[in-house]
Amino acid sequence: MNRRSHERFNTRLRVEFDCNNTICCSAAINLSENGMLLRTAEIHFPLDTEFEIFIHLKEKVLVVPAKVCRLIKTENIYDVIGIELINPPQAYFEYIDSLRSSMQ
Repeated sequence: MNRRSHERFNTRLRVEFDCNNTICCSAAINLSENGMLLRTAEIHFPLDTEFEIFIHLKEKVLVVPAKVCRLIKTENIYDVIGIELINPPQAYFEYIDSLRSSMQ
């Protein structure tokens, strides 16, 4: 049985977010319809922190509210965060559909 409710896609999608009044760049290393796994520098976000992410698609930048739901430690630092997207816009779902189509 698969514990994931949505299909995951490996990617290198550019994402930005505000961390202590500084815009940070990150790469979404995998994503689904309702979340992403972001590789970051060592950034400490407590679980359940809510913030906005800026998703850079070809033709536009989407602003999407998100919530930290997972922290992953590599060696001695937390450098990957799992986020849940809160009400992503239709353009995000269209992007997911394009990834799904390209894999068939």
